Amino acid sequence: MKRITLATLLLTGGMTSAAGASAAMHEAAPSVSIVAEYLCTNRPPKLVAFRAEATGLMPPLRLHWNLGNGKEWEGPKPPPQSYDDGRYDVIVTVTDADGHVRMTSLTIDVEGEHEH
Repeated sequence: MKRITLATLLLTGGMTSAAGASAAMHEAAPSVSIVAEYLCTNRPPKLVAFRAEATGLMPPLRLHWNLGNGKEWEGPKPPPQSYDDGRYDVIVTVTDADGHVRMTSLTIDVEGEHEH
C-alpha cells in the first residue's frame, strides 16, 4: 500500500517600492500556489498532475517548473509526472509582465510497502 504525504510552502517576494508597498496594503499580496492531483494508479510509480494558481500578478505569466524528478517544464500545467518511493520537491517560479517573481514549492513524500 502506498502512502503519499504533501507539504506546501508559499514563498513571496518583497515589494520593490514605497508606492508598491502602499498599494499592497489595500489589495491582497501577490501569491502563487501549486495544486496537485493524484491520478489513479494501483502500483508504483505514483502519477501526479500539477497546476499553478497565481493571484495579484500582471498577465501574461511565465511559469518554470522544477518537477523534483529530474524534469523541468515551461508553462502553466506540466504533463502528469511519475514518482517512486522517496521525497521530491516540486518548485514553480512565476514571472509576471512587470518582472515580479514569485516562487512556491510542494514536497511529495512517497512511501510504499515492499514485498520480500
